[in-house]
Amino acid sequence: MGSFTDKENKILVALVSDCVNYGFSESEALAYIKARLGREISADAYYRGKKQVDSGHYAKEWLNYFTRVGFVVKHKKIIEIIENLVKDILRDYLIEQSKPYAQKDMELIQKLRSEIMEACKILQDLSLGTPIIGQIKAKIEHAESFSNSQ
Repeated sequence: MGSFTDKENKILVALVSDCVNYGFSESEALAYIKARLGREISADAYYRGKKQVDSGHYAKEWLNYFTRVGFVVKHKKIIEIIENLVKDILRDYLIEQSKPYAQKDMELIQKLRSEIMEACKILQDLSLGTPIIGQIKAKIEHAESFSNSQ
């Protein structure tokens, strides 16, 4: 697209995709791109980018990236979030348990126990997904190496 570097073109395609996904008008899109890219683009350049995004090529690239990398990264982040939640709930549980018996809130203790069990179950389910992700990754790599060898 136009007189942009390869790096700027990649950024521009992603920005145009954002504009399409968010339903920006032309003026909104041009302002958004200027703010993110750091320079103005013409309406013609925007529409050339929009045509490229609408062609499906960009969606295919994104899907290819997501299936290879993005899904694994998102899965790992979700596991980390659940692990942090478990730590927080465990901390609250231990604080409540360490109080003298007369000051303990038994309903809260029971609720925290239930939340710990539920979070651990979710974490276990997510952790079991990791081998499945490994199998998917291996299949993708095998398919890519097969198509590259032909």
